[in-house]
Amino acid sequence: MTEQWVPFPVDRVFAFFADPLNLPRLLPAWQDARIDSLELHAPGSGSASRAAGRGSRILLSFRPVPLSPIRLRWLALIDDYTANHHFCDLQVTGPFRYWRHCHLVSPEMHGEVSGTRVTDVVDYQWPGGSANAAIDVFGGRLQIRQIFRYRQRRLLRLLRKEIAAQA
Repeated sequence: MTEQWVPFPVDRVFAFFADPLNLPRLLPAWQDARIDSLELHAPGSGSASRAAGRGSRILLSFRPVPLSPIRLRWLALIDDYTANHHFCDLQVTGPFRYWRHCHLVSPEMHGEVSGTRVTDVVDYQWPGGSANAAIDVFGGRLQIRQIFRYRQRRLLRLLRKEIAAQA
């Protein structure tokens, strides 16, 4: 689980995460992440046109390590969605035996500044049965943590730019 507070309203933060086109922007450049296909299911009336609601499928490809000539493909399904509160993506196919990632947002004050608490809850298993724990110990868990730390820094910069551009 990771948490971050950002000085932006819940609806703007949630809309940013619910737009799958922002996903590659949140990943390190060395991963060269891209969306190969997108099947959007609108979350409901009045929502952003690019929001990935329940039932949406996103096929992402990326490099697993820097300079890798190999690209991995990851098909994610949005299996739970409540506007301005949370959504969860479940790996249908990809590099993990199991992966489910829930993005939660909630309003939170920091002194006089209103903002949003962003919480990411990830449940995963590496492929390989008994090797699962070894992969985690020998760098897998660290790489996931580093990617989430990068994402937190990047989120703040991207939201600042996006909100400034809309002002």
